[in-house]
Amino acid sequence: MAKKDKINIDNTGVDKLESFMQNNIKMIVILISALVVLFIAVYLGYTAYSVSKNKKISSISAAEMVMLDNASVDAFAALSSTVPSLKDYIAVRSAGMYYMFGNNEKAVIELQKAGGRFSELSAGMLYDLGQNVVPANYLQGEMRELWYYRNVLSSKDNDKNINDFKMLYPESQLLTLVENWNVK
Repeated sequence: MAKKDKINIDNTGVDKLESFMQNNIKMIVILISALVVLFIAVYLGYTAYSVSKNKKISSISAAEMVMLDNASVDAFAALSSTVPSLKDYIAVRSAGMYYMFGNNEKAVIELQKAGGRFSELSAGMLYDLGQNVVPANYLQGEMRELWYYRNVLSSKDNDKNINDFKMLYPESQLLTLVENWNVK
């Protein structure tokens, strides 16, 4: 058997790291401390923002619970500027409450403010309040069946619209209403 030569392991990499650590220990501690302080500051900022936003949402829900007349609906509608992400919801909700209290003019004004995800619902409510809304513009929306029904009721070419409605929604209760009323 042949005797193997001893392998001399050179520790230059470890020596260089140890030398770097000794020479720059203050800088390393300062950098780690700065990162920890930065993390804590960002966390505190995020927490403060979340608490502020939750307080605003709580004030909106509290105002929503006490809508008893037009004045309280005015106060609720005014909160739409406090949380911009809820302004469309607030507009539609306050419009519904104005309608319940017999104030159709303010309901229309609030519905015209609504947009985003609530734009189709707002348009439907405006249509129901007698405003000039063209149902054919919403036939591809989320409430298609209802818009097809409204399209039949509001158009002059009822035969084509009724046939389209029958083809798309043959089991619809709204179609049964149209057929019972004999709208042609």
